[in-house]
Formats: sequence, C-alpha cells, structure tokens
Amino acid sequence: MLKSYKSHSFINGLRFSIARTVKESRGKFLLTLTLSLIAIFVGIFVAIKYSYSESLSRLQEISIDGYLSGFSGSSSAFFSRTLSLAINVLILFGVSFVPLLFPIAEILIVYRAYLFGLNFSLIFILYGLGGSLTAIVVILPCQLLTLFALILFYLIASKINGNIKHYGKAECNRFLYLLLGFLLLVLINLAETLLLFLLNGTVIMVI
Repeated sequence: MLKSYKSHSFINGLRFSIARTVKESRGKFLLTLTLSLIAIFVGIFVAIKYSYSESLSRLQEISIDGYLSGFSGSSSAFFSRTLSLAINVLILFGVSFVPLLFPIAEILIVYRAYLFGLNFSLIFILYGLGGSLTAIVVILPCQLLTLFALILFYLIASKINGNIKHYGKAECNRFLYLLLGFLLLVLINLAETLLLFLLNGTVIMVI
C-alpha cells in the first residue's frame, strides 16, 4: 500500500512539474526548439552542398559509414543508440543542477539536431527511394520525438533541481525522474529498431 501511494505521489508530482515547466520555461523551450530547427536545416544544407564532391565521403565516415543492410534494425545498433542516449541523458541531467550551464545543454541538443539533419539528408542522397521511404516513415518521427523528449527532459530536470535548491524539496524524486526519462528514450529507440527491422531499413545515424 505504501509503495502504491509513493508511485501515485511521484506520478502526480511529475505531472505538476511538467505543467509548471511548460508554463514557466516557455522561453527556453522555444529558443531550444528554434535553434534545433535551424541546426536541422544547416545539416540538410551541408549534405546537399557536398553531395557531389569528395567531401561527401568524409561526411559519410563521420555519420553513417560502416552500416550494412539491416544493421539499423539489429541489436547492435539498438545498444549503440542506447549507449549514446545514456550519455546524452547523463550530461543533460548533470548540467541541469547549475542554471549557468544551460549553454552546454543547448549545444548538445542543437548538435544532435544538426547531425539528424545531416544524416537524414545523406540517406536520401546515398540510398535512393528505398532509404528515403524508410527515413520518412520511421527515422523522421522517431528522431524528432527523441529530440523533443531530450529538450523536455532537461527543462523538467532543471525545474526539479531548482525547486530542491530553493525550497529543499520537489514535486517528484529527481533520480526516479532520471530513470523514467531514460526508459522513455529507450522505448522510443526500441520502437525505432523494431520498425526498421520489420521494414528492412538499411541506415540510421548513431548520435
């Protein structure tokens, strides 16, 4: 009974934190979202600009070199992306303790957005119609959802840590929130992996 009450209290506290964050951090959210969209378009521009030059091979080495048919839907790709997400989550959670470190979170999220735009465009350039359909149906929504989730994760973590610093407590346990945020991202990653496996996807970025 006590465990059920704590779970219920945590969920209610998390809902309250999300609502407050959306309301009070609207400026940061819009700024991060805007910069991320710009970074995506910059990545697309870079991929198109170098699509017919020798520089494309260097871009490919950075982004998607070494991926064989079906690798994106494999367990190896899943665990590689999970490790990448774990590192991102830990960095964002760490900098959320200090408001002055907000630029670090901004750079991390914007850089992910840039890599997404770059790799998404390279899929179209290098893999033709088959890769393009896979990119649109699976990769585009899953990666955008991951990016959106990372932005909200950082902002909510900052709000929770800020409340603990100023009031000595928060609406929900921040370490449970860390675990929940990571599990959500893993579920998105798992859904992406399964869909790519079923559709025989050929490429995906690890960022």
